[in-house]
Amino acid sequence: MSVAMSYLQDLSDSDLNFIIKTVVTKRQDHDYLCNFLKDKPDFIDIMLDDEKLFGRVQEEKDIILKVSPFLLFSILLRKAKRDLDQQAYTMEFVDRRMRIPVFDASNTTKLLLNRDAREYLARMLASFTRVESATVVYRARGMTYQRHFSELDFDDVLELAGMVEPPYRFPFYKRLADIALFVSGIFSEYCRGQETGSDTIPARLSGKKLRTLQNLEEEGRHFYDLAATYDEAGDQGLREVLIILADKFTLARKPLNYMVEHYLAGYRTQLFA
Repeated sequence: MSVAMSYLQDLSDSDLNFIIKTVVTKRQDHDYLCNFLKDKPDFIDIMLDDEKLFGRVQEEKDIILKVSPFLLFSILLRKAKRDLDQQAYTMEFVDRRMRIPVFDASNTTKLLLNRDAREYLARMLASFTRVESATVVYRARGMTYQRHFSELDFDDVLELAGMVEPPYRFPFYKRLADIALFVSGIFSEYCRGQETGSDTIPARLSGKKLRTLQNLEEEGRHFYDLAATYDEAGDQGLREVLIILADKFTLARKPLNYMVEHYLAGYRTQLFA
């Protein structure tokens, strides 16, 4: 099953009601429409492009309490697609004060036209609004150790991947790539693209090792590539989109950069506390 066919599982009844009440303004049978649309992802996909949804998201200050993160990011990604389609370039951070235009807006729009890629990005962003941690107890060299891991910490997840046999590393490799894309997309102002003299992303965002934007892009491509080789990628309908993200990693972070600058300024820290 493709991402596009399965993404409705991420929308709650409240999400569907929010979509219907916002878009379908001339009908009152909202419960009937909600039930009717539950197995019709193509209809929902069309409705999510309605500009009225973005308007309501921007107007209502407590929107993050009314809709799921997945729906919120689905709406914002579609708005970014529409906006970038009207532009020739995106803005790239050189440092925290300077940005330069890069003429890649049309290629970014083409990536967002891929429904599987777009829905993967929405789900990935939503996953970082509820970051979890765990404590692992293990034995090594005759001693028992206790180690605390965070799924947002790149180095923690990398260490966890090394603690399991290679055939079972798919979720760790995918998460490593997701962390790289999330940090470089949502917190890109903390780093430059060059190794020499670059600012680095705070360790609390990307792990104990300080990483530049270039580091994150290289690691993101590498781990999406690795994740795509696993049978689980095929079983979950993710192989094609993981290959796309590995190949188009820089383009994939551009709509996230755009969203932060234009839509998320007021509540980025609330979403990704």
